[in-house]
Amino acid sequence: MTCSDRAAAVRRPDGRPLGVAVIGTGAIAATHAAAISATADTELVAVGSRVPSRARAFIEQHRASWSTRGPVVAATVDEILDDPRVELVSVVTPTGTHVGIGTAVLDAGRHLILEKPLDTDLQRALAFVGVAARAEASGLVAAVVSQQRFGPAAGLVRRAIDAGRMGTLTSGVASVGWWRDQSYYDRAGWRGTWAHDGGAVMNQGVHTLDLLLWYFGRAVRVTASSRRLAHQRIEVEDTAAAVVEFESGALATVHTTTAAFPGLAARLQVMGTRGSAVIEHEGLSYLHLADGSDVGEMGLHGSGNQVVAPDPTVNRDATTTAAGHARQFDDVSRSVLEGRRTLVTVEDAVRTLVTVHAIYRSATEGRPVDLAELERHPGSGPYRVGTVPTPAAPEPAGPQAHDDSVDGSSGVLR
Repeated sequence: MTCSDRAAAVRRPDGRPLGVAVIGTGAIAATHAAAISATADTELVAVGSRVPSRARAFIEQHRASWSTRGPVVAATVDEILDDPRVELVSVVTPTGTHVGIGTAVLDAGRHLILEKPLDTDLQRALAFVGVAARAEASGLVAAVVSQQRFGPAAGLVRRAIDAGRMGTLTSGVASVGWWRDQSYYDRAGWRGTWAHDGGAVMNQGVHTLDLLLWYFGRAVRVTASSRRLAHQRIEVEDTAAAVVEFESGALATVHTTTAAFPGLAARLQVMGTRGSAVIEHEGLSYLHLADGSDVGEMGLHGSGNQVVAPDPTVNRDATTTAAGHARQFDDVSRSVLEGRRTLVTVEDAVRTLVTVHAIYRSATEGRPVDLAELERHPGSGPYRVGTVPTPAAPEPAGPQAHDDSVDGSSGVLR
C-alpha cells in the first residue's frame, strides 16, 4: 500500500471515519500522520505535545500532505483525551513514556496504538498486559506497532511456515547493520538513555527481532554481548550480538548495530529442512521451497532462487514511507469497527521486549539468561554495556625454530 492507495473502507452506517490523535511530534510522528491519512477508515483530528507550540509547528509543517476532512488541532494530552472527536490515539513519544500515556488513553476509554517498542521498563510492560486485557474486555482495542509483519514478504514467509512448506525450522540470522551519526543522539537528550530509549537492540533491531520470534515461536534462553564502539555521550550499546535458543530447539543469531557506516539492509534469514528465505529491508530477496527438484547432497550454496524479480524499491526506513504503518492502521481501524482483536497484540510486544531485556541482562551479567526466569524476576536495571577487552601483553620473543612469516605479494606462508 502506498499513501495514495486507500483500502476499501469498513465504515459505520453514518459514514464517519475514526477520529485519530497523534501524541508526540518526533521523527516517526510524520509517518503515523501520513499513515492515518492513507487509511480509508481513519482521519487525523489532533496532534498532541507537552509543548503546544511544537504541535502547532508540526501541523503547519505537514498539513499540506494530509488528506483530512476537518480541522487538525494542536492540543495537550489532557485536551486530546477530553476531545469527543478522538476515538483512537497513536502514541509516538519517547519509549520510556509509552506505558504511562497508553494507560491514560485506555482509562479515558479511547482505543490505542503504541509505537514500538512497548516501553523501556520490563516491569511496567508486564503490568500493562493486565491493563490492556481489562480494556479489551470492555470493548477497546490496544495494539503496538510492528508494521513489518504486515508486509507482503513477511506474510508470504509466515504462510509458507504455517503450511509446512519450509519443513522444520532449524536456524535464523537477524542482522540490523545501520548507521546513526553522533548528531542523531546529540539532537535529543532522551536518545541513547536506558530510561527513555534503549540501544541498538531495543530501538533499531526490535522489528527484525519481532519477525524472528513471529516465525520461530517462543524463545527460552539468550546468551549475548554488547559494546559501545562508535558513539559518545550515550549510556546504551551501539553494537550487540546474541544467540537465541527456541522452545522448538532451533537456534538463531541476532546482531544489531548503529555503527555500520553508511548503513546496510536489515536482513533476516529463515532456514528450515524443506526451505529457506531471506528478507532484506521489507522485501523478499531469496526463497527456495522444496519442489521435488534435486539439489544434490551438498545443496545449492545460495542459488536456486525462486523469487522471480526481487523488488529493489522496497522501502528502507519507516521515517521515509508510511506504507507499512498504513497497513497496520488499516488492521487496527478494522479491529475497532468489526469488534475483533488486532493482529499484533500487547502480548506479542511483551514477548519481544522480554527477549530484548534478556539480551541486555545476559550482556550485563556475562551469562545465559532464561526468559522464564526474567519474567518472574524482571528487575529494573540499569544495564551495563560490555567493555572492549584489553589486549594481553605479548610474550617475550624466544628462539625461533622456523620462520612462519607471510609473503605479502602472494599471501602465502614462506
